[in-house]
Amino acid sequence: MIDYKKTISILTVSYNQGEFIEQTIKSVIFQDGDFFIEYLIVDGGSTDNTLEILKKYKNLIENKKIKINCLGIDFKFISEKDEGPTNALNKGLRVLKGNIIGILNSDDIYAEGSFKKVIKAFQLNPKTEIVYGDVIFIDERGNYIYLKKGKKILKLKDFFQENPIIQPETFIKKTVFEKIGFFDENFKFANDYDFWIRCIKNNINFKYIHYPLVYFRKRKGARSSSSNPLIFVDTLKVQFKHFGITDFFLKNLGIYSSMFSNELGKDFDYGFEEILKLLFKEIRLNLNKNMIKKAKSFGYLKYAIYKIYEDKKYGMKSYFKSIINYPQILFTKNNLIFLVRIFLMKGKIYYGLKTFLKINKK
Repeated sequence: MIDYKKTISILTVSYNQGEFIEQTIKSVIFQDGDFFIEYLIVDGGSTDNTLEILKKYKNLIENKKIKINCLGIDFKFISEKDEGPTNALNKGLRVLKGNIIGILNSDDIYAEGSFKKVIKAFQLNPKTEIVYGDVIFIDERGNYIYLKKGKKILKLKDFFQENPIIQPETFIKKTVFEKIGFFDENFKFANDYDFWIRCIKNNINFKYIHYPLVYFRKRKGARSSSSNPLIFVDTLKVQFKHFGITDFFLKNLGIYSSMFSNELGKDFDYGFEEILKLLFKEIRLNLNKNMIKKAKSFGYLKYAIYKIYEDKKYGMKSYFKSIINYPQILFTKNNLIFLVRIFLMKGKIYYGLKTFLKINKK
């Protein structure tokens, strides 16, 4: 029998991730320590080999054919069509019984010893409601890319411009969902961004631990890919919901448009109009001409940074457009980055120096 007071519950939402999900499962069930594991996989009706893998591990665990390093495992899965990933997420959260809940993507991997570190953090800090740590980014093949260290103290202003938390690095007390509810199903991509802001606004107690808790996989074709404008639209919707039309909002509108255009190999204006069109479909947004010009200015500058080594003439043209739209852009960090790139002349020199400084900073 599982003692749910000593249980860490893990939820994975999956759809056609047979290529990665076995690694994901192993990273959960082979955690060792004085605790039980409840592991629920909510599958959206996969048509690849995902179900075969899920059945395989359910059989191995139930028939005790693999070594268990914890007090016991309750492994279960649901496979049926859902109304999207956020709906599937909430469906799973309503079922879980453990006091501590982790949410792991179907292509990500928990680091060895993560659960012990997290449980110890909760035990040493009784008022803590969410524990988070560091994240190791890996590529599609599992190769190391870089380490993202968590911010030690989170404040509302940290969320004005971006989401500083990677969802799989967090472990949440079940009582948090009882206090503020589940993930908002109006957000299909930025549901966690909205959730963390709601936590901060409701004084939920976060605790950072200096330990890499998860390997987060960056790959082409992922839901959060910069070729998908909906991820940017969803993020802007969250910012508008919580903070309104701020300078950060306008800056992100321009920068996201630039990222989207660059990924597709299109002109900046194409991406800007596309994201604006999708955004207008979702929310009532009153942007005057000056706001549009400011947003475009940040976008043109970002696009100039992208293009200056690829097409110098086009990069300079985009840069001057940014200044014409909003002259104050000259005093921003991105303008300094652009000027440094121009000064160093060649991409190899710039990226080499950037890598050198990054390594020596560590």
